[in-house]
Parts: sequence; C-alpha cells; structure tokens
Amino acid sequence: MRYYLDSSVALHAVLPKGDAQAVGWVRQAVETRDQVFSSVLLRLEMIRTLRREGLTLSLAEPLLARLSLTRLTDPIVKAAEMIERHVRALDALHLATLIQVDPTATLVSHDARMAGVAGHLGIPVFDPMADRRLEG
Repeated sequence: MRYYLDSSVALHAVLPKGDAQAVGWVRQAVETRDQVFSSVLLRLEMIRTLRREGLTLSLAEPLLARLSLTRLTDPIVKAAEMIERHVRALDALHLATLIQVDPTATLVSHDARMAGVAGHLGIPVFDPMADRRLEG
C-alpha cells in the first residue's frame, strides 16, 4: 500500500512522550515495506517542533530517512489554492502534494479537520491513533 504521512502522526512517532500506536504503525509500515511518502513540509514541521521542545534533531532522522519527501512545486501550490473547504495553509499543501503525487494513496493523519477535508476530496484516511485497525 501507499501512504502519505502527516506531521500529526509523524511527530507522535518520534517524540519521547509520543503515542504508542503511532510508533507501532510506523514500525509496521517499515517492516512491511509499505511505500510511505510526504512533503518536505513534514521535515520542516518536525525540525521546528524538536527545536521548540529543546530536543535533539536526531530523533527525526530514522523516520525521515525512511520517507520519500516531495519538494514543493508550483503545481502543488496551485492545487492547494484550489481546495475549497477550509483547511490551514500547510495542511492544504500536504493534501495537494498527496493528490499530485498519488491520488490513490491513503492519508495517515490524526488531524480531524484535515481528515474531514481529505474525505470530502475522496482521499482515504487512516488514523493509527484512533481505535481502528489498518485494513488492506
């Protein structure tokens, strides 16, 4: 399967007080060799959070090394601008990246607003931190 990883799950997978289900999902994705990708925005969000919390940046390295990170392009920015439902700018860029790279991928997110907009756009969503199990 192919997954687009959002920072709402990625951060819980690397922070010391993160969520065990997020850690477990990331481990499972690595072990099963699922294709997991994201935007370079994910790296930025992770680094900024680690700096804000006074944590070592190396906490993000194992996960970031596993991901395929897509750079922002003009078509991605334009696609983000076209999303009609309200969503924060960075979330719109994440959704637009997913749509531009692989519109059949599943969004992995714990952000309810982003998940709602993704669902409206026809993007499947999985929240490993909710009381649901991955199917596929």
